[in-house]
Order: sequence, then C-alpha cells, then structure tokens
Amino acid sequence: MPTSENNLPLRWLFLDLNAYFASIEQELRPELRGKPVGVVPVMTDSTCCIAASYEAKAFGVKTGTIVRDAKKLCPHIQLVEARHRVYVEYHHKIVQAVESCLPVAAVLSIDEMACRLIGRERELEKALAFGRKIKQALRDKVGSTLRCSVGLAPNRFLAKVATDLQKPDGLVVIRAEELPEILHPLQLQDLPGIGRRMNTRLLKHGVYTVQQLCALSKIEMSKIWGGIIGERFWHWLRGDDLPEIATQRRTVGHSHVLPPELRNDEGAYAVAKKLVHKAAARLRHMN
Repeated sequence: MPTSENNLPLRWLFLDLNAYFASIEQELRPELRGKPVGVVPVMTDSTCCIAASYEAKAFGVKTGTIVRDAKKLCPHIQLVEARHRVYVEYHHKIVQAVESCLPVAAVLSIDEMACRLIGRERELEKALAFGRKIKQALRDKVGSTLRCSVGLAPNRFLAKVATDLQKPDGLVVIRAEELPEILHPLQLQDLPGIGRRMNTRLLKHGVYTVQQLCALSKIEMSKIWGGIIGERFWHWLRGDDLPEIATQRRTVGHSHVLPPELRNDEGAYAVAKKLVHKAAARLRHMN
C-alpha cells in the first residue's frame, strides 16, 4: 500500500547517461572531445541527428534536428555515423560498473537504469555517497569522459525527474518534504509519461502548469487519463512508491533510414530483409 507520510525514505536511485551516443564517440575518438558532435544514422543532409554532444547543444542542435539545419546552427559540427553495436557493448559495461556499486533493479533503455535502495542505503548521506561512487565507477571502469546524471527520490518516477533537473553530470535529491513545490517550476512535458498528446489533453482540461496538475484530486486525474494511470500519477507526484504493473509486449520492430543510394526497389528490399532478420532474432531471444 502507498504511504503519504512526509518522511518517505529515498527508495530509488536513477541514472541517465548524458548525451550517450555522442559521449561514446568522444570517448573513443579523443579528437572529438570538446567539439560539437552530431550522431547521425547515415551521412546525408536529409536525415536528422539522433544524438548531440553538449558542445553541439550549446548551438541549438538537439536530437531530431535535421542535419542541414544543424550545419546552419553550428557550421563546425562534427558529424559521426552511428555505431549501435558499439553503444550496446558500452551499455553492458556501464551496467556492470553500476552493479559493482548497487544492484540494477531495472534497465529502462540503453542509457537509463534504476537501482532500488534498501535499509541504510536510503539515508540521505549514504544515498548521495552511492551516487558519487557510481559516477566514479563509470569513469574508472568504462570511460574517463563519460558523465551521467543521478537522481534520488522516494519513487522511481521522481528519481527520473531529478536526473533532468541538473545536466550534465548532476546529482539531485527530491525529498518528500519538498513535494510538490519542487516540481512546480517544471513544464508539463518535463514529467515522464506526458508527451505531446497527453499535454494537449491536459490543456483541454484547463491544466496549464505542473502546479495545477499537482492540485488535482485523484478522481480528476483518473478522468483526464481515462483510467488507472491517472490515479497512479497522483500517487507518483506525492512520492508514493507503487508496485509496477506487469505489461506484455505487443510488437517488435526495427527501422532504418535509407541512404540516397539505396532508395530504389533493390536497395529497399535488401535493407527490409536485414530488418526482418533483426526483428526475428529479437523475437527468438524474447522467447
């Protein structure tokens, strides 16, 4: 059962690798360090950046920026073709480094993971010490230039929010006694689970700020979300640590942006065949 006491312990540590793909490229290629880097699926101006280093972000380049626009924003940007196999290899190294400090309870994506804190690990100073220890383990065991943001909070939802409050290389705590006021300066879409469509729905219901969202009742949130997720969101914003709902994967897919030289029937067929094999391999692994 969720608790709503004002002294909820720090139950979760969340780790978010900063500018992950671009950081790996800078780690492997020292000549790229300190320079604006954009990682792209293929070398063509019509594609978009799938990652950008913080040096590139300073010029306004971000994930999703079209390459031709990135070159206008940052004429000296260094473009690098993505190497997903390398990023996966480094992901496994990162998980091992984190697990040398704390067990990883959940891997959320290639650059995000969470650790559940237990016993005295939940004490503020000890939790902060684990955050610093993980950061050092990444530098010592994976790559000296890799940086991550670590969030500590009473639940995993808020721990993830905390990682976005200070980037890069942040270490942020959200304590129960700071809720919900610490969340009020955020934008609605800064909260996990609120994308463009959900944001539009909230606006239609007269909810324009996170402060207004936090003021809603559990019933009001359930009506807006149209189900149990609204109720869970109400608890998450208050620091309650709810058990995860088991979900079943319904689809498995792979995609690839075709380079200009493969934009024909023969090239498209060859790439499609490769994608089918990749998706099938994932299905076999899942079973």
